[in-house]
Amino acid sequence: MNVRLMSKHFPQLAERPEKEQAAILQQAHERAYAPERKLAHWRGNVISLVWICAVSLFIALVAGPALGLGRPVTGGVIMVVVLPIFMILRHRQYVAQLRPEVDAILARTGD
Repeated sequence: MNVRLMSKHFPQLAERPEKEQAAILQQAHERAYAPERKLAHWRGNVISLVWICAVSLFIALVAGPALGLGRPVTGGVIMVVVLPIFMILRHRQYVAQLRPEVDAILARTGD
């Protein structure tokens, strides 16, 4: 995990040394993705897969032909627009899952 990139999402870690930030973020990741939460994460991943497939198929089968776009252009729209949006949303979900764990770790350490 790149601590510098992740630390911008957690300003409460800014005054701590980088090694401590890395340790807190790693511990938060382990707590957020603990085995007892595996089913919920699996379900979320499947739902995300269904959404991205549905949007991609809609663009490829309905929107592309309706707008008169060729298959290569429609595929390019999916790759340039849909997939990056999906990755950004998944990253936001990841940070949202880490945030309460980071707050709990900081509260436990008394800061």
